[in-house]
Amino acid sequence: MSRHNQSKKINLKNIFQIAHKEFADLVSSPLFLMFIVTYTLIILAFSFRSVYLIETRGNLTIMSGLMGIIQQIGWFVPLIGITLGFDAIIKERKSGSFNVLLTHPVFRDNIIVGKIIGIIGALLTVIFFSTIVPVGTILVYTGTNISYLEILRILIFIVLTFLYALIFAEIAIFISVHAKESEDSLVYNILIWLLICIVSGSIILSITSASTGQTDIPDSAYKLISFTPLHHYSEVSLGEIDLSWGGINIEPNIRGIFDTGFLLGQWFNEFWLNILYLLLTPIVLLVLCFISFLRKDMTL
Repeated sequence: MSRHNQSKKINLKNIFQIAHKEFADLVSSPLFLMFIVTYTLIILAFSFRSVYLIETRGNLTIMSGLMGIIQQIGWFVPLIGITLGFDAIIKERKSGSFNVLLTHPVFRDNIIVGKIIGIIGALLTVIFFSTIVPVGTILVYTGTNISYLEILRILIFIVLTFLYALIFAEIAIFISVHAKESEDSLVYNILIWLLICIVSGSIILSITSASTGQTDIPDSAYKLISFTPLHHYSEVSLGEIDLSWGGINIEPNIRGIFDTGFLLGQWFNEFWLNILYLLLTPIVLLVLCFISFLRKDMTL
């Protein structure tokens, strides 16, 4: 075996060892487990509420039931990414683990790639679980059937939700590289979450309306809201421009991935730019995390 191939094999082994350790540490953390239980209970509560409201109108399906909880998922799923990433680097630096790792044949790129893979594994597990729980709840409670095409729509939704949450996880990792304390990193991430997911629409609408003097929604408001991850997730999942509190809303043509009145091909043609944003943004943030970690002094 050539020296290059042997080195590559060692690097891959190091990466997966670090990823396995990160994944195991995350899913066994009491704080993480408490947060996941709380999040699941919130989604379950809104699932029952959604089913009840739709039943009273007499048009209950699994797709309509899921539509009723998308706003809550759009608000709370970024917190899962933040929980996974806000102290990913800080905790290792504070404990001196980097000093130990770097004395072994483990390169900096092995460490950051391994930690990100571990976080991605934990995030995907949680997203899958938190989506399957309300789906199962609606199916059991209502006794409705589910088709293969509906399962496909749910799987696509899981992938889109994962990409959306990954954006916030990578923002959290990036902040963790630069912040000195876990508490500081958590505060910065919560502020970003509040700004993007809760009040972005109302702030943008207030500023643009005040600056233009228009009583209806200014064009500049649409342009500004398009920079937020929530906007693109709102579009692909529910067809709405914004899911934040007091945000920008107009009646959509296609009500997102769960609108069975339209084919998946029609959905894709309508929202392919939003899908592209959700695909490319995590890649850009991943590169920023990678470069920042390699250039940052991680020793105490």
